[in-house]
Amino acid sequence: MAEITDEAFEFLIARAGLDLNDEQKAELKGIYAGIATMADRVRKPRGRMAEPAHVYDFTEEDLA
Repeated sequence: MAEITDEAFEFLIARAGLDLNDEQKAELKGIYAGIATMADRVRKPRGRMAEPAHVYDFTEEDLA
């Protein structure tokens, strides 16, 4: 699971121009690992078979 330091988290919030209260920051930091995992998946090249909106059946090989 991805971890982020408080300093790095504050930097990303500031760079994004977000004005968050402490509760919002805590919630966002709590889901950071999931967002980081999702971003890693999205950035990987995939074939057209990986898009479920265009297919009805695909195998694990199609997603590789």
